[in-house]
Amino acid sequence: MTDETGDILIVGAGAIGGATGAILYKKGIDVVFVNRKGPHYEKLKSAGIMIEGSEEAIKVPIVSSIKKLKQKFRHILVTTKNLSTAEVSKSLSRVMTKESLVYSLQNGFGNTEIMAKYLPQEQVVAGVVGWGATKVQPGVVRITSQTGNFVLGFEGRKSTTDSRLQDIQQKLQLWKPTIITDNIVGYRWSKLIVNSIIASYGGLLNLSVGEMLSTKRLHPLLAALKEEGILVADALNIKLEKVDHMDVKAFFYKPHPADKFLEKVKYTVMSSFILKMGAKRHGKIHSSLVWDLEQGRKTEVDFLNGYIEKKAKECKLEVPINSFLVKAIHEIELGKRKMGLINLEELEAIAKISQEKIKEQEKNVH
Repeated sequence: MTDETGDILIVGAGAIGGATGAILYKKGIDVVFVNRKGPHYEKLKSAGIMIEGSEEAIKVPIVSSIKKLKQKFRHILVTTKNLSTAEVSKSLSRVMTKESLVYSLQNGFGNTEIMAKYLPQEQVVAGVVGWGATKVQPGVVRITSQTGNFVLGFEGRKSTTDSRLQDIQQKLQLWKPTIITDNIVGYRWSKLIVNSIIASYGGLLNLSVGEMLSTKRLHPLLAALKEEGILVADALNIKLEKVDHMDVKAFFYKPHPADKFLEKVKYTVMSSFILKMGAKRHGKIHSSLVWDLEQGRKTEVDFLNGYIEKKAKECKLEVPINSFLVKAIHEIELGKRKMGLINLEELEAIAKISQEKIKEQEKNVH
C-alpha cells in the first residue's frame, strides 16, 4: 500500500459508474475502476470504455478486485447492484483513510444501512442519480437522458457545510449538476417511488418505459402504486423532493379531495407534461429489473418495493400492490410465474383493494 491517496475510486464500472468515471477521467480527474472479471472488464482493460456517440474509447485504470489496489482513496463511489453491497463493503476499509467518504449511488433503499454494518456510519454518504444510462454491450455504454443530476448527503445530519462533499461536488459537476442536501432521504424516497413503479411493473408485465407510459389501461395502476409510496413517506414524516425537476406527486396525478383547486390544475398539467417527456426520453428503455429476469438473475425488488413494504409494516400500514409485486417478482425469479400481460388482471384486482386501503389509512396518516 502506497502513502499516496487517490482521488476517486468507482466500484462497478457498468452504465452509471462507467459513464461517470470515463467522463471525469477525460476531464483530468484521477479515477480508478473496480469491476469483476468478465467480458466487460476485459474490454475496459484492453481497449477502454466507449460512450456511444463518442469518437474514441477512454482507457481508465481498472482492477478486478479491491484487494488488488495499492493505495487509499478520498472518494469511493459504489455503483454496483444492491445485491453486491455487503460483499463490497467488507473490503472497502483497506482503501479508506479516516477522512474518506463512501457514496452509495445505487437504486432503492437499504444500501447505506448495509454499508454502515462494515464501515463507520459517519463516512457513508447516500446519493441519488437523476439521469440514466445503459450498457449496450461489453465495453460500450449509452447515456439515455440528456438532463439530470447527482444529489448527495449524509442521512440524518448536516451535509451542506462538509468540505469533502463540496470537493466531490466540484468534480462531479464536470459531468452533471450536483446538489448537496440536508434532506437526502426526501430525494431518495422520491426516486424510490418512481423506481418501484417503473422497474417492478416493467418486470412483471415485460414492458418498456414507453409502453407503460403510453398504455392508458395501466395509468390507474401506476397512480395507485405511487399513492402507496407517498402514504408511507407521509407516515414517516418525509418531505419528498423533486428528482430531475420532477415532483413525484405529479407522476400520474389523481385529484385528492383535500387538494386545493390551483394544486389540482398545477399537478394535472405537470402530469401530462411528465407523461409526454418520459415517453419521449425513455420510451424504448427497459429497466434493469427486466433484463435481470430475462437473464434468470436475482433482482433488486427487495430494495425497491420490498423496502416500501418493510417501512409500511413498521408504520402498521398495508401496501397491497407493493406486497404483491415483491411476491410476484420472486415467483418469476424461481420460474413459478411468467412475465407479461398475463399478470394484468390479477394486478388490477390488487389495485382495487389498494385504493380502498389507501382511503382507510390516509385518515390516520394525515
